[in-house]
Amino acid sequence: MRKSVLLSVLALVLVSNLADLSRGDLKFCRKEKTYDGACGDDGSFQCALKFLNDFGARAMPQKCICTTQRTSQQLCNCLVVCREEDVPAKPNA
Repeated sequence: MRKSVLLSVLALVLVSNLADLSRGDLKFCRKEKTYDGACGDDGSFQCALKFLNDFGARAMPQKCICTTQRTSQQLCNCLVVCREEDVPAKPNA
């Protein structure tokens, strides 16, 4: 089950990458969002899935970091494709 979800997410990201490549270089920005639940062993993966759910495949979340805030909350921090009004992340962020 988990492998099929991962393959589906990967396929969506690849397709969106191909569509976005025609628009030129992409710029990535850091985005944070708080969710319910603890990070667990696969917190970075869970954060990427939650960002995909909230922002869609065009956000292309990557380099996610999960931090447990309280006993029942997690802070997800991912690089996502910047919108025009966002400030790009530093190189190698």
